[in-house]
Amino acid sequence: MTWLTSPTVEGNKFSWLTEDGSLTERIKKEFNDVKVDVIYEGLVLEKETDYIREVLIKSHEESMIYAKTLLKVIDLEDAWVCLKTLGQQSLANILFKDPQIYRRSLLYRICDSDDILYRRLKSLSCIHEEILWVRQSEWERDGKILSLTEAFLPKLFNQ
Repeated sequence: MTWLTSPTVEGNKFSWLTEDGSLTERIKKEFNDVKVDVIYEGLVLEKETDYIREVLIKSHEESMIYAKTLLKVIDLEDAWVCLKTLGQQSLANILFKDPQIYRRSLLYRICDSDDILYRRLKSLSCIHEEILWVRQSEWERDGKILSLTEAFLPKLFNQ
């Protein structure tokens, strides 16, 4: 699992992977339909000091992007309290609209069948045996970090 500073793909895939703005808004613009389905939101079972939010971003009922947000539970009480009321809304509604939030880093990698994320996506019936691209970013607000992992599902590139 080697993280890259730029994905090694071209064309449409590169454009999606390196999107600077909201992926949810881009899906809405390109496919005229977007829906955020929350899969799980709550404590990380293995580490109860961490909070996780998993969503599938869909268009026309097809899963396009899997996104996992991870942060410290204590940060939900101050810097990231806005996540508590997000519900079925996209995280982008916070990240791209609050001037106090900025992206600290952005990395890319291929996710293969040995990866725990790959197995998670397979269990959700989002993939079969495809090669997946993943990007991970860290966002900061008031010195508190939020980690966002986004997996680009095959349906996104097959439209």
